[in-house]
Amino acid sequence: MTLHVLTGASRGLGAAMLIRLLRDGHHVVAAARGPAPDLPGHAGRLDWTRLDLGDLAATRDWVVRAVGACEAQPAALILNAGSLDPLVPVADLRPDAVETHMRVNLASPMLVTAGFLEATRDWPVTRRILAVSSGAGRRGVSHWSAYCSSKAGLDNFIRSLNAEYAEAKTGAAVRAVSLAPGVIDTAMQQTIRGLDAPDRERFQALHAEGRLTSPDDAAAAILAYLRRDDFGTNEIDDVRNY
Repeated sequence: MTLHVLTGASRGLGAAMLIRLLRDGHHVVAAARGPAPDLPGHAGRLDWTRLDLGDLAATRDWVVRAVGACEAQPAALILNAGSLDPLVPVADLRPDAVETHMRVNLASPMLVTAGFLEATRDWPVTRRILAVSSGAGRRGVSHWSAYCSSKAGLDNFIRSLNAEYAEAKTGAAVRAVSLAPGVIDTAMQQTIRGLDAPDRERFQALHAEGRLTSPDDAAAAILAYLRRDDFGTNEIDDVRNY
């Protein structure tokens, strides 16, 4: 059994990963804005917190408290929570929307990671951190400036984290990867297909042609990647490479 800390676990890809982790017998500490999915038969192995991950102080405190209450064991952090909004031309960006987006997509993963590392500081185990990034963080997409920027920032946060722990002389090791998961058939994709934005027709075609990955298949691929013996060899990666 391994401890997994998972954000954005109430729906879509996050819920699919949660179901697989519990089914495989792991202990999961999870947080999301929504209520926990109805998953009977997993009493004692799911620690659920309903939380606005944009509340940065509360988010960091949640990780320190919840993980700190666990016994030392192999541990993995999956940074899955994220938001698309605002998907607008750059000239239409507004302060409140940009601030909310960056809190959820970039600042929150940074502080969740900080809390996870603090809570496991004395654990004699290698800690794995997987950030669910996006191909959009590695190229520019019209109307997606906030999302592309936050995911690019997430990639570089993982690079910085690895650089820091590569220099560390003492303490348990950390191996971190920012992983693009491919194009997944979630509510996020439904939103994109309904927008009046330049990339809409491409995503509509992917859906019509059955070329979107199901959340369950994507969850299986991501969790298999997390278990790889060579996890961390490529700090910026794409699950479709495997």
